Amino acid sequence: MGTQPPPSPEQAAPPPPPEPGDAGDARHALFHAALAGTGTFVWGWDLDTDRLSDVEEGLAMLGYRPGDIGPTQADWDRLIHPDDLAANHEAYLRHARGEVDVYEHCYRIRDAAGRWRWVRERGRIVERSADGRPRRMLGTQTDITELRELADTAQQALEGLARIARHVPGTLVQIHADAERRITFPYASERCRALFGIEPAELARDGRALLDCVEPEDRGPLRAAIRASARTLEPWRAEFRVRRAGQLRWVRGEATPSRQADGSTVWHGYLEDATERRELEQARQDAAVAAAANRAKTEFLSRMSHELRTPLNAVLGFAQLLESDPVEPPSESQQRRIKLIREAGEHLLQMIGDLLDLTRIESGGIELRLAAVPLRPLAEEALAMVAGSAERAQVTLALADSAPGARVRADGTRLRQVLLNLLTNAIKYNRAGGRVELEIAAPQGRWQPLAVHDTGIGIARDERERLFEPFYRGRAVRGRVEGTGIGLALTQDLVVLMGGRIEVDSEPGRGSSFTVTLPAA
Repeated sequence: MGTQPPPSPEQAAPPPPPEPGDAGDARHALFHAALAGTGTFVWGWDLDTDRLSDVEEGLAMLGYRPGDIGPTQADWDRLIHPDDLAANHEAYLRHARGEVDVYEHCYRIRDAAGRWRWVRERGRIVERSADGRPRRMLGTQTDITELRELADTAQQALEGLARIARHVPGTLVQIHADAERRITFPYASERCRALFGIEPAELARDGRALLDCVEPEDRGPLRAAIRASARTLEPWRAEFRVRRAGQLRWVRGEATPSRQADGSTVWHGYLEDATERRELEQARQDAAVAAAANRAKTEFLSRMSHELRTPLNAVLGFAQLLESDPVEPPSESQQRRIKLIREAGEHLLQMIGDLLDLTRIESGGIELRLAAVPLRPLAEEALAMVAGSAERAQVTLALADSAPGARVRADGTRLRQVLLNLLTNAIKYNRAGGRVELEIAAPQGRWQPLAVHDTGIGIARDERERLFEPFYRGRAVRGRVEGTGIGLALTQDLVVLMGGRIEVDSEPGRGSSFTVTLPAA
């Protein structure tokens, strides 16, 4: 129903309905009763007089009593929500102009309690004047308030689902496969744009848009997995690769199928980016393999060191016996050769010990006993142990103590090993007439530094980053100075295990300084 219409184009009017008799009245009453049971009533509109007929049922549906509302279209219009009135009239005009065969519109109307109810109204012009002007219209009106409320509730649920889906690390999907195995995605959450670069509406039209993103060699197994799930109704699980913005990413999918009445299959599930998870799993596998290899290496070196130490100690023992044999003392040339044997054996024994310590540290198999260690006695002991090497290399040793009574929290045996390694290197890489100084520096808050300074060949700046790598030896000393490149790597690991740090400052041709900083005790 609308307001008084303007003139319309020429259109033939349908014949008027037949006059009802007694049988017609009965059928009319039965028809009205059937419609009333569905919340629908029939109305008629005489446009010449603007009078409505058969609207009493509609008014009763809205809670009005007879006489509460006038019988004209204008009276009815006053019940329509102001925001819906113009659209309602425009719907009628489109029908009156012949643009649509049937007038249809949904609008809000006020009931007797002042509440707004939703109605769906449909009608048709059944009589026109000779000039085509509408004269009579018939139609129906249905209360759809509950349907609208259900639709609003469903819409709110969908909006809530969409808000939740935006925070899910993946895209929620509904997958449909018809009898011809045509795949569509009736629902896909917004994150499918980020995952595949495809709009949800495009997936709803044709699922091939997603399959086109899948790497060619993965498409066959993916289709086979979907077909198997549709056949057995077992959950579908798959991982496949997609190419997005030139990057290859792994996608993991999981969904549960259900058979529909028409024989099609529908899955509900999700798709997520699994690239980082696969990389993490690969990293874990690599770490497990590396750990196993490291344990095997440690066990091998431990056994081999034992097997090597036994004959090596025997060689060193015989060399010492030959050097000090009072019955048949060796000649001067023999003394030199025995000395070379002994020094080579001692070097090999030291190398085996360092390598075994380094391996134990890497595998976490070394134990430290941390305690308060006085630095002055330990420093004097370490200097005394390298005094012979310094004398042979014509290097002067010195001790500088700027913190009398200083103590650090460390493992005394391992700290002595650190100092011996640093002092030995300072002597080896020095020059005749050079100087090595062991300094117990002033404490820095809760930290206690101690440093080894030398006047040796120094270290180039581009080599300092690799200085603590196992088996690395600088360009300037390779082949000139005896060593394996294990000592500094072992030294750094021991210092870190004791909760400290080691730093180096050096200038080629002017010497180096290695500073060890440990927690003060």
